[in-house]
Amino acid sequence: MIMDRIKLISGYDEKRVRETLNLLLRDRKNEFQELADNVKIPKTSEDWEIIILKFCLDFEECFKTWTDSKEPDALKNAKCMTIMRAIAKGKNNISDVFHIENIAYTICKEFHETYKKAT
Repeated sequence: MIMDRIKLISGYDEKRVRETLNLLLRDRKNEFQELADNVKIPKTSEDWEIIILKFCLDFEECFKTWTDSKEPDALKNAKCMTIMRAIAKGKNNISDVFHIENIAYTICKEFHETYKKAT
């Protein structure tokens, strides 16, 4: 079912997440595709866009973890390292890594802004 993967985006209303995702894809489809290519999510997978959105939200959570003054637990550290490995794998320089991180961060920020406006 289409709505099943939406549940991966916990803490949000499923219908509003779908509406927000559809709005984001109008303007950010290329960025979603670039992220999917870079983290090896096949665009033929059902609801691959939701997987990418979840990845972006997880990346945002890692950014918060990295910038927080308290030490994260081992599970958060492992999750963040896994995300960083997915982003950095196969890259030749730090600029390429920053580019992908910037796309992920931009998508999650736009998601939050658009979600607030969705009705």
